[in-house]
Amino acid sequence: MLSAYEGEILGEEFFNVLAQKADSDQSRAKLRNLAAIERLVADALLPVITRYKLQPNSKVLLAEKGRDETVEYAELGWAEFAVKLKRLLEPFVREFETLLEEAPVEDRPYIQLLLDHEIALFAFAQAEGEDSSNGQIHLDDFLQRHEGLLRNGN
Repeated sequence: MLSAYEGEILGEEFFNVLAQKADSDQSRAKLRNLAAIERLVADALLPVITRYKLQPNSKVLLAEKGRDETVEYAELGWAEFAVKLKRLLEPFVREFETLLEEAPVEDRPYIQLLLDHEIALFAFAQAEGEDSSNGQIHLDDFLQRHEGLLRNGN
């Protein structure tokens, strides 16, 4: 759970930095939306982080790592970026599926949130990269399905 939380903080910076470097308004808007979703998920996970008294790395360090990870993505075209992002996300979907099966009952809504989040990002990346379609619908669907849990995190 701790690494998932840290990944959301890192991901927020990753997408924000890429948004700053994006060469089109459409790409910039999508990347900012992805960053905002990362922030919402991180905030929603805070009750679990607090309950288990987990100690995440500093947000400054995590943001630095997020910036570092943009190097191999920054020069890619949009479709190339999306395909590479999809490959990056695939292991997380499997990891969260396993975690959901093993999680205590009180943590399952948060693990389901993580899993659905990764599935939505994966579907977004596939749509944007391989299908040449607008992946925003997958993100919007995720936000709508988890509105309550995401709202309570803020």
